[in-house]
Amino acid sequence: MASKIVEYVKSLEEAKHILSLCEGKRVDDALYAWLANQLNCKPSTAHRRLIAAKHWANNTGPKDYNTPVKPEPPEPTMAERLGVSKLQKNLATQKRIAKEAQDHALANLTIREAVFNLSQTPMEPPQWKISKDVQSKSETLLLMLSDAHVGETVYKDQMGGKNSYNVTIAGDRIRRYFDTSIKLATKHWSGPPPECIYLLLMGDLITGSIHEELAKTNDLQEIGSVKACSEFLIAGLNMLRTAFPKIPIHVVCIPGNHGRTTKKMEHKNYALESYDTLIGWTLEVHARAMGWENITFSAPASGDALLDIYGWKFLVTHGDKIGSRGGTGMIGPAATATRGFQKVRAEYAKAGDNIDWVLIGHFHSQMELEGGIVNGSIIGYNEYAKSGRFFPHPAAQWMLSVHPKRGIARRWLIQVGDKSEGSMYE
Repeated sequence: MASKIVEYVKSLEEAKHILSLCEGKRVDDALYAWLANQLNCKPSTAHRRLIAAKHWANNTGPKDYNTPVKPEPPEPTMAERLGVSKLQKNLATQKRIAKEAQDHALANLTIREAVFNLSQTPMEPPQWKISKDVQSKSETLLLMLSDAHVGETVYKDQMGGKNSYNVTIAGDRIRRYFDTSIKLATKHWSGPPPECIYLLLMGDLITGSIHEELAKTNDLQEIGSVKACSEFLIAGLNMLRTAFPKIPIHVVCIPGNHGRTTKKMEHKNYALESYDTLIGWTLEVHARAMGWENITFSAPASGDALLDIYGWKFLVTHGDKIGSRGGTGMIGPAATATRGFQKVRAEYAKAGDNIDWVLIGHFHSQMELEGGIVNGSIIGYNEYAKSGRFFPHPAAQWMLSVHPKRGIARRWLIQVGDKSEGSMYE
């Protein structure tokens, strides 16, 4: 191979001439093309002649001439050029989408850190598991609190004297719920004390101003409602931790449709743009500042919380996103809630999670149905329900107990109204 390459230059003078042409120039394909033009030959031949010229000048061995001659690449076809252009365009689009997602995530984390100084990791629902090998027959309590609608007013005269509501009444009813729950779990409790307590904040904690009539008649606007509701719930948490100082308390915060920060319902950032989530973060900050070590918090960004208690699976969500809406004749919301339970359970089953019970609020109607439980409300019967001739449910909330072997073993429907607030509580 080397001897054949040397033959491309016939004399030392010719070698020096070729090297003088290339002196000071970068050796690349462009040089070969230029040199070929000067020597009136092909670029590949010019390449070989340059190698041979170096041999003549340096008198080196044949090993220097084993450098393979790079073949000239073929011209790309039109189809290949279009394909490359399309791939480049798709790559640019994907980079732009990834950057927008990264910027949005960074903005959410920045707000969370700046306002609350919380962890950089977005809150996700922890899989709280309690061993099935429990020696005693202890149980876990589920306190379902939803649809407080703090900030909304219900006028007694417009309700025919049946119900009334304002910020003061909201605080009184939330206090009664915690007070009654504690009494049922202590003075009226049989067997070992509860092993664990879940406080499920299931959305619509404030009423917001998503409708024009609410903006006109609310006691408080959104920020004031968040502050008032947070103060009520902090007081209730303090009651729980005082009554059960050695029992772990897990607070799970789920967003509702009334707590949204937008006029129109949006699917993106459903939990992150909710005043209900803001209330959960506020409770967490207060608990941390006070050093409440037996209380943990979770505000899942998905808007759903999947709980594993003694192996029993509970799916906690507000109820506005169960894939079923409205009522059905005289049955009311029972039919649509049951239909929604089946859709939710089917969705999670396809992902490998078999849900035993779905827990929701939203409908202001306390019901135990096939596949799940619907919570009542703190606000109770209001003008909207009256105009639709809905059944006048009083203000009430569920408390459940979960047994290691029997699942939901005990149920208490806690009435939180007082006779001074309307005739339906007499």
